[in-house]
Amino acid sequence: MHIPLSVCIITFNEEDNLENCLSQLEFADEIIVVDSGSTDDTLSIAKKYKAKVSYRKFDNYINQKNHAISLAKNDWILALDADEVVSPALKEELLSMKVEDFERYSAFAIPRLTYYLKKWIRHSGWYPNYQVRLFHKRKGNFAGILVHETVEIKGNSKELKSALFHYSYKNISDHLAFINRYSTLFAIEKFKSGKRSGITKAILKSYYKFFWMYFIRLGFLDGSVGIVIAILGAYYNFLKYLKLYELGRDEKLISSLFVVVDPIHKVESDKASQKNSDQVYIR
Repeated sequence: MHIPLSVCIITFNEEDNLENCLSQLEFADEIIVVDSGSTDDTLSIAKKYKAKVSYRKFDNYINQKNHAISLAKNDWILALDADEVVSPALKEELLSMKVEDFERYSAFAIPRLTYYLKKWIRHSGWYPNYQVRLFHKRKGNFAGILVHETVEIKGNSKELKSALFHYSYKNISDHLAFINRYSTLFAIEKFKSGKRSGITKAILKSYYKFFWMYFIRLGFLDGSVGIVIAILGAYYNFLKYLKLYELGRDEKLISSLFVVVDPIHKVESDKASQKNSDQVYIR
């Protein structure tokens, strides 16, 4: 690769993932890690790989990731999560890219291949799951609201062929914790935008999600793991719309949400500022 590249990663207690991620980044010109107060070995692992480590109090994923980008000295950014690993094939593809490729495009989308329950998932709607992760920092930034931040790009983008490995959930309990956390965020986000739900809608959404993942997106080809993914996908959809229904039945919940909506970072709604703001904060 002839273009200087900065890899940007945000972390919080990522000792189980970070070494695998950093060990495959020797081709990068710099590695930036923005940490939000890890109490495990995350920082020592980052320093082992000569990453530039800085601290930022966590408020949300979008601001955290954009802050990491702002610290990069190079124009081109490879934004990774700590549980993602550049595969050998992707590394080779990145290194084979020419200056002309970077002049022609503002960003590149990378297919993401997830490892779940000791199996690479190639169907179920989980693959190729293209993610814009390589982009020019003056032409792209993270945007969104509460759920699933994405990179907004000014200009043309291109899809790469080789996969980014994603080591998502440690186990079923970890997956269920994700479902509970993100279904709450989804419900809050949709409620604030004026959306409402009902029991029937929650049930229909869950049935559709199972059908879509298992049959339309060929989840049955992922074997027994495929049916687990489809069932939990249906459960996730059911919880999203059930929680939205709950908020609609008791609208006081949205103004008194002094509950943890992201227990990993202890992110809570700010009850004192709800009258004038929908922001969340971290203690």
